[in-house]
Amino acid sequence: MKLSELSTDRAADVLCEITPFLANLAGDTALQDTLRDKLKLQDGQKPSMAELYTFGAQKLAVIVPIVLKDHRADVFGMLAALNGTTAAQIAAQGVMDTMGQLREVMQDGQLRDFFKSLQQEGNT
Repeated sequence: MKLSELSTDRAADVLCEITPFLANLAGDTALQDTLRDKLKLQDGQKPSMAELYTFGAQKLAVIVPIVLKDHRADVFGMLAALNGTTAAQIAAQGVMDTMGQLREVMQDGQLRDFFKSLQQEGNT
C-alpha cells in the first residue's frame, strides 16, 4: 500500500514502524559499498544516501541477494507495516505478492521523499 493511500493517523504509525527497518538498511556498509561500486564513483565522491538507494531501486537484481540475506526481517517488517499485516504473513505469502509490494514501495514517491528529507536534515 502506498503512503498516500493511508490516513494521516495510519501513515504516522506506519512511518514510526518502518523507520527502524529502513535505518538498518541505510546503515549497512556492505550494501552502501556495493551500490557505490556499481555507481563507479571517483575517489572522494560521496553521493547522498537517497542517490544510492534510488540507484539501488533501479538495480534490484544486484542488491536483492544482499538485502534479503542480511535484512530479510527488515524488509518483511517494513512490508508488514505498510500492508497492515505481520512479517510472518509476508514470509508465507506468494513471492509474486511480495515482489509486487516491494515494487510498490520502490515507486512510492511520497515515501521516498519523506526519507530523503530526513536524510538531508541529518546532513545539515
